[in-house]
Amino acid sequence: MTKKTYHGACHCGAVTFEAAIDFEKGTTRCNCSICTKSRLWFAIVPSEDFKMGQGEDHLADYTWIPAGKTDSHLYYRFCKTCGVRTFAKGIDGTFYAVAIVTLDGFEEEADVLARTLKYQDGRHDDLKHAPADTRLL
Repeated sequence: MTKKTYHGACHCGAVTFEAAIDFEKGTTRCNCSICTKSRLWFAIVPSEDFKMGQGEDHLADYTWIPAGKTDSHLYYRFCKTCGVRTFAKGIDGTFYAVAIVTLDGFEEEADVLARTLKYQDGRHDDLKHAPADTRLL
């Protein structure tokens, strides 16, 4: 599979974007506290494959510093109107973590998404391995 451009939006439609994603490269679910509480399922997208549509002025930022770290690595962006977190932007600006469920038509890729899903044990700062239990991710 190659990159395909997906249109994404928050629930109320105030925030829109496009992202070119190759789902064969995999998507991720993590068990760190913020990903667990927000049920985040994301794909990493290089900044050149992400294009903001409308609603930059409707976005709010949230940054979080994980325990044991000295700084944040992501700006979590969410709609000020409906509260949906559409994507996060890397602090260094080189990538976006796009929320899969905000993409129009992602369901059409269910087989690829299920086959290439990866898990990270962010709770134990081990992003290279899956947690022992992934049932609730």
